[in-house]
Amino acid sequence: MIKKLSLTLLFFSLPFAIFSHPHVKITSNIAFEYNGRECTGCTIEWMFDRYFSASIISGFDKNKDGKFDEKEIKTIEAKAFSNLKNYGYFVFLRKGAERKNPLKVNSFRARIKNGILFYSFFIPFEEGKYDDDFYVAVFDRSFYCATEYAKDAVKIIQKSGSSPKFKISANKKYPVYYNPAGASDDMTIYKKWKPGLETAYPEEVHVKFE
Repeated sequence: MIKKLSLTLLFFSLPFAIFSHPHVKITSNIAFEYNGRECTGCTIEWMFDRYFSASIISGFDKNKDGKFDEKEIKTIEAKAFSNLKNYGYFVFLRKGAERKNPLKVNSFRARIKNGILFYSFFIPFEEGKYDDDFYVAVFDRSFYCATEYAKDAVKIIQKSGSSPKFKISANKKYPVYYNPAGASDDMTIYKKWKPGLETAYPEEVHVKFE
């Protein structure tokens, strides 16, 4: 089990370009928080596959009580989550043709349910930046992680007024270009293809007021 955990932690520290096919499966839920027509951010929850779940649970549930206490959650955040900042937390935000990775997240939590590992974290949005019409995608461009959306993956939390509509579809107009030979901290967002880059078409959540 120690060897398995070591390999798991390598996932968070080595350049993802060295991997050629998915090793971890992530299923995402996204909850958008609105105050009127302003989206203040979103909470993303990941559900991991059983094998990856077992490695993290066995390594960090120190008292083996089947749940994470606050100290264990902080350790998980430091040793098995924070480095994902170098990969944009696998999240792409798009407004028109402009695509960005979030620079920070907060409110990280980890939990166990029926032997399955869940992470959740909140992405605060720039004021007025992602309101009426924007896109969010959860996607690992290294393909170490296979990503998908859960059934009924999107939730709108509205404090006042009507809620926007949303749909999930593959992005064919604005693909993701990435450098498979790039360094582990290379988070360049390429707007055009050039030799050496690969092309991917992530599924995006499109949120829009009608």
